[in-house]
Amino acid sequence: MESTSHSDKSNKISKANRAEEKRAPLSKKAESTRDRIINSAKVLFAENGFVKTTVVDICRKVGLSEAALYEHFKGKEDLLLAIPDLWVSELLKDLDDQMFGIKGAFNKLRKYIWWTYRRTEEAPVDAKIVYLFLKTSSSFMETSVYQNVRILYHYLIDIFEEGKQSGEMRPDLDSSVAQSIVIGTMDHMITVWLLKNMSYSLFEKAEETFKLLESAFSGKGEREVNLIK
Repeated sequence: MESTSHSDKSNKISKANRAEEKRAPLSKKAESTRDRIINSAKVLFAENGFVKTTVVDICRKVGLSEAALYEHFKGKEDLLLAIPDLWVSELLKDLDDQMFGIKGAFNKLRKYIWWTYRRTEEAPVDAKIVYLFLKTSSSFMETSVYQNVRILYHYLIDIFEEGKQSGEMRPDLDSSVAQSIVIGTMDHMITVWLLKNMSYSLFEKAEETFKLLESAFSGKGEREVNLIK
């Protein structure tokens, strides 16, 4: 009886393992198809624009039927929202490493701006979709991408608060307003760069831009006024 019971258990485990092995390739295949759809849509959106690209165009490029595409995505906008998710998630993971060991609020601010520009130049297709198409979508604020973008931007608040506490930055500086100024400046520079087909480096005006921001946020003038008083 014991040997029979042991044999039955072994057979069940073996069958379960075989079933798992069968499921694994299917899962990988589904993931691969999803990736192919995303990569194809990414290229088409970047080349032709979101409005001009159709689901039929995407299906033709991937080599799938429309029905097969709809098994993975609800439609074109759903695809648009999915494309930058991986890129923004990678940015979030990378930022902690990039900021590690940097001392001083202005050094951190400079690094943040340089890092943003470098990562944008390294992934222009993702950047184009985020800055030219996704940010203008009414559904953007409801996505996980937006939540990660908010976390990325909150680093700036921490930098400004540190700067005020250390005396590097003006004590009356509104961190939220300063954050909006930096984000707006970077967004504008990146958007113009994309619209001009990336025909120059984002770093051409980076130092000049940083110096203007530093001058606006610096607490040096405040300290000099106090010393005169």
